[in-house]
Amino acid sequence: MKYNDYVHENNSTLPQQLNINKVIYFQYVGETGKGDSYLSEVMRIKIHGKNHNGESKYVQVILKTIPKSLSRRLTFRSDEFFRNEINFYEIVLPALLKFQTSKNVTEPFTNYAKLFLSYCDGTNDVLCLEDVSTENFGGTVRQEGIDIDHCRLSFKILAQYHAISIAMKEQEPETFEVLKNIVFETYFDDRLWEWYERFWEKIFVTAIDAVEKEYPNTRYADVIRELSDKKHYKDMVKATRTHETGVISHGDCWTNNFLYKYQNGKPVDCKLIDFQLTRCASPILDISFAIYACTTQDMRLKHYDGLLKYYHEVLAKQVKEMGSDPDKLYSLDMFMDEIKKYSYFGLMHSLESTPFIILDPEDAFNMEMEGDQEMNIADIWKIKPIKTKEGRLREANNLVFCVDRGYVPITM
Repeated sequence: MKYNDYVHENNSTLPQQLNINKVIYFQYVGETGKGDSYLSEVMRIKIHGKNHNGESKYVQVILKTIPKSLSRRLTFRSDEFFRNEINFYEIVLPALLKFQTSKNVTEPFTNYAKLFLSYCDGTNDVLCLEDVSTENFGGTVRQEGIDIDHCRLSFKILAQYHAISIAMKEQEPETFEVLKNIVFETYFDDRLWEWYERFWEKIFVTAIDAVEKEYPNTRYADVIRELSDKKHYKDMVKATRTHETGVISHGDCWTNNFLYKYQNGKPVDCKLIDFQLTRCASPILDISFAIYACTTQDMRLKHYDGLLKYYHEVLAKQVKEMGSDPDKLYSLDMFMDEIKKYSYFGLMHSLESTPFIILDPEDAFNMEMEGDQEMNIADIWKIKPIKTKEGRLREANNLVFCVDRGYVPITM
């Protein structure tokens, strides 16, 4: 079944969400930028129709579809990512928001793109989402690290989002137990090692080259070579299993998944998009990946400790307003202990993401795939040693910061 067929067969669902009584036609607006989406095909469309009074109306939406290419769907396990995100939007997020609504929260978490429609059968999967660009939300230049204003805003909404899980887990434990099992691990799991193994090797060829060229004959070079041992994939798997302090996390906090609204050149609001990697795990997995994927060494050296403190202050305030004791459930000491214990996750994930982040749009990987055969992701995501000193430092300094902080789980 094609998307248009599905919409017309369910014409009472989508228009109701969009305040349109009858859909007349769809208008293609454009696609997102090259390199902005790797696991989905994403486009903007306008849905034209009439309201109950017969007046012409339209709404602009984001249409996120499973890749048309069978080879691409098989290679990237697209059905799993779509099923996980649709489960999140259809079941998990509404439950979290319902819990939050029952509380008297001063600044509730509302920083997400609304879902209008979803469909999931593994072949024609689609999410129709609010296009927040019509409200003047947009992305930053992913090749550049975000500044302190962007970081504080990003950490604020992550804290507000994570706080819902922390309070709900205490107050409605049976419901939360169900929710945490509805989303599932789509990236770091023992069952996925064969899928990931060759790509892991390429990631570390690139990382080792960057560190050895920028920090030759140092302990950093020794550490990155040791981290390349495949046994450390198990560390990543272990980190995703931190259910005791786990929240329903975002899972993919790189630059492209934060959209900002500006006033007088300053970011004043932010929305999270793309929940395909959502999981139940320690909030540190989101925090640490955002730190290493989105910021530069200079920003971290100046503001890292203050950002952590700010994140926990916002989280504690939210948890308290929802009727739970943050000192009991996730105190500052507990938070800082987990920072030390799980920050390596963000580092390791950033070693993969940084080569993607620093690519200029024209150099982004070509995701057009023909045929019906599954390929290895390493043959599509052909990351190579980084050519520029600036790019190598962006990669290498993530390791340097993590090692200097004592977060790397090895002794050398």
